[in-house]
Amino acid sequence: MLKKFAAGAVHLLFFAGVVAIGAYWSVRIFTPAPIPAPPPLPPPPLRDPDAAAAARMFGKVEIGQAIVAANIQALGAFVAGKDSSAILVVDGKPPRVFLIGQEVVPGTRVVTIKPEVVVLDSPSGRQEVRLPPPPAVALSGGPPPQSFTREGNTLSAPTVSGTPVVAPRPAPLPQPPPPQAPAVPGAPPGSPPQKQ
Repeated sequence: MLKKFAAGAVHLLFFAGVVAIGAYWSVRIFTPAPIPAPPPLPPPPLRDPDAAAAARMFGKVEIGQAIVAANIQALGAFVAGKDSSAILVVDGKPPRVFLIGQEVVPGTRVVTIKPEVVVLDSPSGRQEVRLPPPPAVALSGGPPPQSFTREGNTLSAPTVSGTPVVAPRPAPLPQPPPPQAPAVPGAPPGSPPQKQ
């Protein structure tokens, strides 16, 4: 019986060795080849420390400079007390509508809006931005007659030998007749209507 046990143990030992050799070679065959590691990156260049960042790290707080717009132009305004608004162009950007109290640029706010000026408050002081003059409105539909001349918004009459010529006025329109009361049937024409 001891011989049978020793033979079984030898068989089991050889079987475990064959399984280990098979596992080793299967791992070697089926594992992909290792990819070489990329070369290490060069170290970043040494820089001098930022003096402002170092000062902030140790508790020194600096007051930042306010951004001041180089060019603010007003295109128009709607004046309605505290609900007023203005159309402003800031540094050539597209026009925007700003209300009273709204920031145009950081640190600069709209304070007052009047029909001819917009007042801005900035750290450097108050700034007034003038509105363009309103366009002239033509009251007549057509061009002036040949004998009249227009210079800007002024229409002037022509002169003959130094005296102005007065243009004739159009004749007044005739007035319509007063309304007539309806006639009573059977009454002669021209008689006053009878009351019933």
